[in-house]
Amino acid sequence: MPSDDEGQNEQSQLREQKLRQLQLEAQKKELLKKMLDEAGYSRMMNVRLSSPELYEKVISSLAYVAQSGKHAGKIPDEQLYRLLQKMTQSRETSIEFRRK
Repeated sequence: MPSDDEGQNEQSQLREQKLRQLQLEAQKKELLKKMLDEAGYSRMMNVRLSSPELYEKVISSLAYVAQSGKHAGKIPDEQLYRLLQKMTQSRETSIEFRRK
């Protein structure tokens, strides 16, 4: 059975981890506000709820653009929509059966 000190230490670590997660999420939202117009930001908040993996992909892409210095002005919602479409497109595979 863990002692009180160990239990408090675990709680402290969990609080710190939660705090780091909140800070990271705040940084992501700040990046989105800086790079997207209002409609695009709203769209990304919806994407965050419906598809967290896609949200993370878009954040990574936008962070890369921001770090590379190619960012000029806010990205309009239409352009974000096209980016989301490209990221969600799946290649259709076809299976061909050959009979001998």
